[in-house]
Amino acid sequence: MRYVFITGTSRGLGKALLNEFKGDRIISLSRSEVDSDVQLFKTFHLDLKNESELEQESSKIFSSVTPDEGDEVFLINNAGTVEPVQSVENIDAAGYLDSYKVNVLAPALLIKAFIDEYKNQNITKRILTVSSGAAVKATEGWAAYCSSKAAVNMISDVVRLESSRHGTHIESATFRPGVIDTDMQTAIRSSDPEQFPSIEKFKEYKASEQLIPPEKVAQTLKTVITAENFKDQGHYDISEYIQ
Repeated sequence: MRYVFITGTSRGLGKALLNEFKGDRIISLSRSEVDSDVQLFKTFHLDLKNESELEQESSKIFSSVTPDEGDEVFLINNAGTVEPVQSVENIDAAGYLDSYKVNVLAPALLIKAFIDEYKNQNITKRILTVSSGAAVKATEGWAAYCSSKAAVNMISDVVRLESSRHGTHIESATFRPGVIDTDMQTAIRSSDPEQFPSIEKFKEYKASEQLIPPEKVAQTLKTVITAENFKDQGHYDISEYIQ
C-alpha cells in the first residue's frame, strides 16, 4: 500500500498530481476545497501561512494513517508562492514572511512531523519538495522566491545527512519542475516590469508554447519519487527527463 501526502492540491501541479497517484491513498493538504474526480483518502484544510495551526495539526495529519510494514509513505511538498514579485528595496517584512512561511517554514514543519511519526517504522519513507531553478540562479524581482527555494533545498539536504547518521531511513530530495503552465505563470506575466525585468521572457514562454503542461510535470515527478534509486540523488531537475 502506498500513502501519498500532497500539499497545494486545489490547482496547478498539485491537482495534476492527484490524477497521477489516483491508484494510491492520497492525503490532500490544501487551503481551499479540491475540485477533482479523484477519490481522496483523507483531506485536511490548512493555511500554510498560519504556522501555529500547522505546528499543532501536522502531527495529527501523519498519525491519521497507519501504514503496515513494507508500505510506502510519500510526502510531496508542492505548495508554493512566487509573491512578492518586487525589487529588494521594495519588499517589506510582511512580504518576506509570507513567502518564507509558505515556501520554507511549512515544508520544514511538515518534514519534522513526518520524521517524528515514521522514523521508527519499517516502511519506505520518501520526501520530495518542489523547488525551482530560482534556488540556484538569482533573478531580479524574486529575492523572496529565490532565497526561500534555496533555503528549502538546504533543509532537504540536512534531512539526508541526519537520516544517514540517525538511521531513520528517511529519503529526501528536491525537484525542479521547470516552467509550468499554471496560475503562478499567469501571475508572473502580470508583474510590474519595473519590479520584474524578465517579464518579456516569461511572456514569450507562453506565446511560443514553451510552458510545460502540469500533467507532464506530474508524470515526471511520479517517475522520480517512485524510482528504486530515488535516495541516490539529492536534487532532481525535469530537464533530466524531458527535452
